[in-house]
Amino acid sequence: MKSKIKLFRKALDLVWQSAPGWATVNIIISVLQSFFPLVLIWLIKLLIDEITAAVTSGGTAERIIPLVIAVVVIYFLDEISSASAFYVRRNQSVRLEEYMYELLHAKAVRLDLINFEHPGYYDSLSRAVSEAPWRPNSILDNIISMFRGVISLILMAGILLSLHWGATVLLIVVNIPGIWLRLHYADIIYNFQKEQTPETRKTAYFNWLLTGDRPSREIRLFGLGDYFISLFKKSYNKQKAEELNILRKRTLIEAVTDLFKALSFLILLLIVARQTVSGVLTLGQMAMFILAFRQGMSYIKDVFNSVGSLYEDGLFIGDVFGFLGLKESVTAFPPVITPAGLKSGIVADRVSFTYPGNQKPSLENVSLEIKKGEIIALVGPNGAGKSTLVRLLTRLYDPGSGNIRLDGQDIRAMDPQEYRKYFSVVFQDFMLYNLSAGENIRLGNIESAKDLSSLRQAARSAGVDELLNNLPKGYDTVMGTLFDESRDLSWGEWQKIALARALFREAPVLILDEPSSSLDADTEYEIFRRFRDIVRGRTAILITHRLSNVTLADRIVVLENGSVAESGSHDELMKKQGRYYEMYTKQSSRFV
Repeated sequence: MKSKIKLFRKALDLVWQSAPGWATVNIIISVLQSFFPLVLIWLIKLLIDEITAAVTSGGTAERIIPLVIAVVVIYFLDEISSASAFYVRRNQSVRLEEYMYELLHAKAVRLDLINFEHPGYYDSLSRAVSEAPWRPNSILDNIISMFRGVISLILMAGILLSLHWGATVLLIVVNIPGIWLRLHYADIIYNFQKEQTPETRKTAYFNWLLTGDRPSREIRLFGLGDYFISLFKKSYNKQKAEELNILRKRTLIEAVTDLFKALSFLILLLIVARQTVSGVLTLGQMAMFILAFRQGMSYIKDVFNSVGSLYEDGLFIGDVFGFLGLKESVTAFPPVITPAGLKSGIVADRVSFTYPGNQKPSLENVSLEIKKGEIIALVGPNGAGKSTLVRLLTRLYDPGSGNIRLDGQDIRAMDPQEYRKYFSVVFQDFMLYNLSAGENIRLGNIESAKDLSSLRQAARSAGVDELLNNLPKGYDTVMGTLFDESRDLSWGEWQKIALARALFREAPVLILDEPSSSLDADTEYEIFRRFRDIVRGRTAILITHRLSNVTLADRIVVLENGSVAESGSHDELMKKQGRYYEMYTKQSSRFV
């Protein structure tokens, strides 16, 4: 319970931080709403008694009219407070949702990239994203609802005490099974949903395969629609069948508890009816006690439901804070060093790295020196560790052993964000942003001013300037297929934009991972013919399987099975007749 109270405090802090004004107004309106039902019931009692007196004594309606007006006014205030409360809660909810998404997104972009290698991270992320936007607000609403219900319940219980103490006891006792039921099934539902997170993600994945743009072509070409529909139905029905089974059991138990509530209401009606007939109670008192008991049943249900919901919130909010509490390991280790520009080069010293869940290292004892201004080519078969090495050099990952140094200083002592500014990368699986063409390039250096001349120069170097100029709105044309008045490109054209984005960054180190895999022969030839001019003043790392393009490199590093097999210039490696010679001659022989 202590841990849940701590979580409640943290959640309420989030609510307050997101919208203190709206939260205050919400509390005030909720407290006021607690008193309206009591006033309304009391006025109805007075109204009925006045009507009864007027009927029996043949009096006028002069004293009735003010009571009628008072009842209508209180009823109106009760109704308008409910509408106002909804408006206030909605505003507060919107502010909180925005604030929570900001926290989630900020955390997600800060967390280490290695998290995406853990299936458990996706489960944690999925639960946090589904719960974070509204759970803290739910905690506040349930606390307010509980206290409002307690206040109203005390007022209604006070009315019933004037009838008989047993009526108050009856009101409370018959609702105890309900709170037990809510708490019991809160645990069951939470554990069920937690266990079902992987299956839920699987269902969402099959849904994406059936509805997403990227898989749509193969789905149709290979006739996979019915197959994935069946997989979706199997996964969906598996989780929903268990959920419905839990709900069925809870509904049956709720029906039994509702029967006891109905019997308690019957008992009260019999007592009140008998005392009214015998003249102990007036008609107004009879109506007041019946309404008070009925309202009391409603309020005690609200209180117990709020307690049960708070317990449930305490279970689920833990997932949110669990995600927000994940630690980043790729940080600046003290004493922190501020990088002062690339002066000599980057050195990887006996670097090893193993992906989570793998027994075999992806890189093992790799040592490599990259001098300032050099063009280095990384070659080797798939799975040799080329892309992994790039992720280590850019400090997206930290090595399991060994170290990487920038100008002789360990990069782990540098702030990752500041260090990464020294790199510009075209990844093999580069991003396609459904934004304007100019924005797609400018994302390479989003902090820079909108310097159109530099942007166009990057586009020209990548061979895409003419294409973008001929678009309907030039560089302002929205790319992709998601939005209206947009224009899609071929994969090769997208790759040119990705290259332009990397060049626009103007970082001292340029890394190109298969930069020409989708380019046409003319564009590829033109880019590599001018490659030294394009990267002039920068250190370049080129990863490619097209060995004809690496002959321009100052040094070629051959990776195989996670280790450096050999290193040297094209001529040196060809004379050595080792692994590079073997790969190059095999590839060249296809064009002879």
